[in-house]
Amino acid sequence: MIDTEVLVIGGGPGGSATALQLARRGHAVTLLDRAEFPREKVCGEGLMPYGVGELRRLGVELIAQVDARPFLGIGYTVGSESAEGRFPSGHHGLGVRRNRLDLALAGFCREAGVDRRHGLKVREVGGWPGRMWADVGGRQIRARAIVGADGMHSVVRKSLGLQRPARGRPRYGLRGHFRLARGARALDLVEVHATDGLELYLTPTGDRELNVAVLLERDATKALKGDVAGGFARILAAYEPLRELLDGAESASEPALCGPLRQEATRAATDGAVLVGDAAGFLDGITGEGMSLTLLSARLAAEALSEGLRTGRLAARHLAAYERRRWRASRDLTWLTEIVLAGIRHRRLARRVVRGLRRHPEIFEQVLAINAGTGRLADVGVRNLLKVLL
Repeated sequence: MIDTEVLVIGGGPGGSATALQLARRGHAVTLLDRAEFPREKVCGEGLMPYGVGELRRLGVELIAQVDARPFLGIGYTVGSESAEGRFPSGHHGLGVRRNRLDLALAGFCREAGVDRRHGLKVREVGGWPGRMWADVGGRQIRARAIVGADGMHSVVRKSLGLQRPARGRPRYGLRGHFRLARGARALDLVEVHATDGLELYLTPTGDRELNVAVLLERDATKALKGDVAGGFARILAAYEPLRELLDGAESASEPALCGPLRQEATRAATDGAVLVGDAAGFLDGITGEGMSLTLLSARLAAEALSEGLRTGRLAARHLAAYERRRWRASRDLTWLTEIVLAGIRHRRLARRVVRGLRRHPEIFEQVLAINAGTGRLADVGVRNLLKVLL
């Protein structure tokens, strides 16, 4: 006996967007999440322009519906070198608190008829095409197909044997929110500051509200053990430009730490199941693509699953079409993340790159067109990359 047609595990942007699109296609969808909403998440909370476009496909206009702030590009600072770039004309990103985005998407899901259930922890999943199951506290919930959207440390990915050991040095994310003092400098860009073995990401998320995220390596997290809030405060106080910006600011959330960030999957589709968002693998937060890629993969997963449910073609070889489309849509962004991650870890090279981007704003615009979803890495080209480096 089937309890639901599709079981979505994870109620964040990926799970909610997938569930919403499947429900709108006429499928019976049940969504499970172990957390009660609203909830805070460690996240940079910046949506790139193509992520904003994915929300518009869903009929979600965040600025009109929740407190969100547009940003027009990205600025990089490494030591004394800095460069600012703007997205192509007519495109903007959005900074939005995860708890607000999650609540907005949850409301759309309920309107579409998604059966959302919270406070339920999935222990294991299994089955075969058309007859899948999830163990929830000793009780089995059965479905024709499963969507794993349960984040970086996905139980679904591990349970289905899709986990792959992560390569490279592990990195961690630390995040807190602040209400800026009146008269503080207003941000219309996401600012990235690289200093002393870590990066600071400043994203406007509301009226005088700022998300400050820190990416750091394992050794740097030792100073946070037992005192995340104190360690976060010490990091911020040690960086003068941020100390000036936060003068008179009030804390608007408890600082929180997560990681390791990099997670890898052998594939994003298997018999009767697909992985969406961070559950399908997460490289690094360095280019801010996480939520946008998640929303993109949610649309592609819903399209592939809907076709499979209508035709009864739910084996891995059929759902592999989702994986191919996901890779084609995200490969330039993935390669860009790998390039930036390699460069930022070598501060001398990073300073040279930032200096080159400032000297060649037209190349910076081409890079940001990739972030906006309107350009390709090939458009930048080897010659332009050398211009930035030399």
